[in-house]
Amino acid sequence: MPVKIIIPGSLKRWFYGETEFSCQGERILDCIDRLEERFPGVKGHLIDPKGYKSNVLIFLNGDNLRDFDGLETTVKDGDEISIIPLAAGG
Repeated sequence: MPVKIIIPGSLKRWFYGETEFSCQGERILDCIDRLEERFPGVKGHLIDPKGYKSNVLIFLNGDNLRDFDGLETTVKDGDEISIIPLAAGG
């Protein structure tokens, strides 16, 4: 069973309307690389050289990656990655 990536509706424009994607990989970064292969340009919306961008949160099985090894966090079959956009207002 592959890793499942959940994409919220507010980001589906980056993912050609898709809200779910399955991938194989050893780390979160590998899965983001698979996303980039399928949806060119999306990686730049999610990460930069320092890690993932401040306007998104990435969760693994409901836990924030900041509590683990960030993009180097290992994944296994059946895990679920959620990409959550942050919104600000004033």
